[in-house]
Amino acid sequence: MDSDVKQWSEFYRDELTDMTFYSVLSRKIKDDYLRENLAKLSSIEKEHSDFWRQNLEKAGVKPEPRYNKLKVSFLVFMRHFLGLFLTARLLEHGEISTVRVYSEYLKRPGLEESFRRRLQEILDEEIEHEEIFEKAMEKSSDTIERNKDMIYGISDGLVEVLAALAGLTSIIVSNIDIALGGLVVGISGTASMSIGAYLSKKSETEYKLVEEEKKILFRRQKVDHDYIKAIKGESKTSAIYVGISYIIGAAVPIIPFVFLQKYLALALSVALVFLVQGFTNAVVALSINVGIFRMAIRASLLALLAAFITFMVGFSFHYFLHISII
Repeated sequence: MDSDVKQWSEFYRDELTDMTFYSVLSRKIKDDYLRENLAKLSSIEKEHSDFWRQNLEKAGVKPEPRYNKLKVSFLVFMRHFLGLFLTARLLEHGEISTVRVYSEYLKRPGLEESFRRRLQEILDEEIEHEEIFEKAMEKSSDTIERNKDMIYGISDGLVEVLAALAGLTSIIVSNIDIALGGLVVGISGTASMSIGAYLSKKSETEYKLVEEEKKILFRRQKVDHDYIKAIKGESKTSAIYVGISYIIGAAVPIIPFVFLQKYLALALSVALVFLVQGFTNAVVALSINVGIFRMAIRASLLALLAAFITFMVGFSFHYFLHISII
């Protein structure tokens, strides 16, 4: 029974935390659909917290109505930082976790029928919450594309330029020359990535335009000029976002070489890339609903692996072929 009481207390606090966060967030979001549904979800979470409070009281425990203030503050901060789409993803992650925990708890033997029935109702309501967030994200398809372009652009800039700088560090003495070499790689990479993004998106937009034309010709649909204009602008927008984000990512490992001795600069660049790469891929993981920590660490380690390989290549040239640039 003690284990049940402890778990019920955790459930109670979690529901209070969700109730408070949904209530706070509903007053800060401009989107009518999400704002109204968040207010509803807050009242539903209150009913869920009441269920756990009542069961705790039956077990002789008087729970304190304390929610996780740190979690609520963090989530509110992340809403300002990530925007509406990724906030919805963040909320969805929480709902999936709740559904998983409640589903496992329902499998326990010996639960009273009335308790089991009510918990199943709560579980069904939590599943409905997830559907609300899915609908909110469907309304943010443009934001999703922009986020993908920016995140992947930053990630590529971080990895490619750090790898280049690591290789150059092995054979170039001057830290400024290394920084200039990294800048050249960054500029060429920006051009390459922008052109690649433009061509890739251009093929996609041309396909969409053909499909739209077929609908107009064969289904007698009315021409949506705004939609067609938006489609035509996708390739250019994608190229701009990818290019800007790539050069931002490239700047992260380059800047330390402007001010520090080359090996100290390389160490700082590695640390910065590890952190930024981890963060950007955590955002990617959040947007596609996979394990955040695992994906962030994996991406960061792979970035360091690329830098290590190129460093060893440059070191081999220096050690075995005696190549050095002063």
